[in-house]
Amino acid sequence: MRDPITIITTVRDGDAYRDRYFSNLRQILGPRDHAVIVDDGSTAPLATPSDWLNDPRLKIIHPGKIGRGAALNLAIENSPTDLIAIQDIDDISLASRLDRQGDVLSNNHNQLVFARAMSDPWRPTLAALQHIQPARLYFSNPLHHSSLAMHRSVWARAGGYAADLPCCIDLDFYLRACCVAKARISRLNRRQIERTLDPGTRHFARIPDALYQKTRACVLARYRPDLPWSIWLAAAKLRELQLFSARDVR
Repeated sequence: MRDPITIITTVRDGDAYRDRYFSNLRQILGPRDHAVIVDDGSTAPLATPSDWLNDPRLKIIHPGKIGRGAALNLAIENSPTDLIAIQDIDDISLASRLDRQGDVLSNNHNQLVFARAMSDPWRPTLAALQHIQPARLYFSNPLHHSSLAMHRSVWARAGGYAADLPCCIDLDFYLRACCVAKARISRLNRRQIERTLDPGTRHFARIPDALYQKTRACVLARYRPDLPWSIWLAAAKLRELQLFSARDVR
């Protein structure tokens, strides 16, 4: 039997997905698992469904609008288990997700364990688990934040999620977990989540591009000195030079 896991979810105005989300919790939570939801200032506060009112596995917190980074930290602080799994309210976890990620974490707590999504393109592979260099994130980010599972100790040693960033909160945490907590990034090659891809329903899709690019550049610059040389860093630098050259031509 695997160790118990707490699903943590931060939400702001996610009522359109509420029923589907709680139905999914019924499918994936075991008798020793829990769910902690932080309502990050929804216009209409998230209400507990009637069939969950007496279920001790569920806790909903209403701190007001505190931002996603602070909301994630609050959810983890209130999680009764050491294993944590993130799930957005508009995404769905497959029934086997927690078992598979729990098995990986039981072998090594010092990991950020992700999974692939049903929408990901098929790629041939024989390995059940792929290890991803943190430098890979300088070129592009292949990780779904809503598929992350980890041990609380990694979050604690990394110093938690940044509460002062307007975006790129997950990217910052992944790199800090690797550089400060010396964690490794692993990804199950099996698809374990279904993502909602409509940008109109995703909060961070509405972040102005200029703000996103500025914040991303600051986050990447912060951790670059702590990473060993990698082909991914070289490829990312080459692409930056190409983009600057293209702008100069215009």
